[in-house]
Amino acid sequence: MPMTALRFTQADALRCRFGASPLWETMSAVRVLHGAKHRPLYADWIAARQDAASKLDLRGLKAVQPRVGFTPDFLTPPPKASRAKFATEVARVRSTPLERVRSELVRSRDEQKNPGAPEIEKMLTDLAGTRERLADEIESAWETLIKPDWPLISRVLEDDIAYRGQQLTDGGLAGLFDDLHPTLIWEDDRLILTRYRFEGRDLTGQGLLLVPGVFAWPHLVIVADPAYHPTLVYPARGAARLWSDAPAPPDALARLLGRTRATLLIALDPPATTSALAAQYDLALATVAEHLSALYDAGLATRRRTGHQVHYRRTEVGQAVVDASVG
Repeated sequence: MPMTALRFTQADALRCRFGASPLWETMSAVRVLHGAKHRPLYADWIAARQDAASKLDLRGLKAVQPRVGFTPDFLTPPPKASRAKFATEVARVRSTPLERVRSELVRSRDEQKNPGAPEIEKMLTDLAGTRERLADEIESAWETLIKPDWPLISRVLEDDIAYRGQQLTDGGLAGLFDDLHPTLIWEDDRLILTRYRFEGRDLTGQGLLLVPGVFAWPHLVIVADPAYHPTLVYPARGAARLWSDAPAPPDALARLLGRTRATLLIALDPPATTSALAAQYDLALATVAEHLSALYDAGLATRRRTGHQVHYRRTEVGQAVVDASVG
């Protein structure tokens, strides 16, 4: 199994930070749109945006975002601010040095037999024009796909950052990374990324930038090129419920647990209380309490008291069951 590692110093441990990026969300949304059959979590969003998206010309972005392969990092530079503004981020794309544009387009063209290679070959004949064209496509995608939902999206990102920040405070890097994604392992001073293969990197005191993404599920994205700040983009908690008040659980999960219990297991993202779930799904408190108790007893959910409230959330086992049910 492929794996690699990011190696931390003590200074890196102190300089880990979080950031939210509308540019990353835009690029990730375009990827979801072009790979709809592989991303069932976003079916409701895709259906809601399909007509508007059909009027966009995103051929350039599609060519440089192969399902398997390299997407140029200059299109998603790691955000410099904790709450980046789209206008600032897209301006950075427009000011990318042309030599970097060229080298990253060549890599995208040549890696993993990218089906967009012929389109990229045309882009290489006019680097300045290509840089503007791609930035224009990103801006159009932002205006149509993301900006209308940005208040909702940003709230999910803010909630995730608050939750992860508390994890970091309570359990340090081990507590944070053990829960961030099932392919991550924290070991001594290394963050090991299983199922990912790229050249390992010493962080050398820069720290790691952690960026939640509502369109990232179920993947991680790593920016490890020394030309950029080391960055890890991970799925934000709560994305599953962003566009649907009551997302239907996968049929396989419903057959295993029963539809109501499966729905509540899906809903524990982010953590929720019994009363909140009862109100959201129009269920009796006793019914919700009974199902949550069963999920807790089975090891699929855990609970934690905060003040007068008890919050339930999925365990790693619960997450694995959900992931398996959607392939």
